[in-house]
Amino acid sequence: MFPDVGLVLSTREAARLRDGLIPLGITLISAGSHTEPGGYTGAGKQNLHHTERGRIVELGASEWAAAGPEVHATGQFDIADSRTSREIADLIRRLGYEPVWKDWDAALTA
Repeated sequence: MFPDVGLVLSTREAARLRDGLIPLGITLISAGSHTEPGGYTGAGKQNLHHTERGRIVELGASEWAAAGPEVHATGQFDIADSRTSREIADLIRRLGYEPVWKDWDAALTA
């Protein structure tokens, strides 16, 4: 009925659940995820600031800075499965499937 519908499995789910669901036909599984702003670039731990009413308030300029020097961007949600992409790919192979890497989309270049 819907040949292009995918089954997506995020890192929000526990490793045991994800491992058990892969054989059911999962078409996209995330791994090595970062949910905090700047998480993949490290920017979430550098150039820290707080935004108030659309304006950047630098550390030390508000009560927000009282959290101390260890402050960093927080994630949008908790990650339950922190395995790396390589670990997930190895699991997929052990289950008898072939991991396919995709970091682009033709729709973005059209």
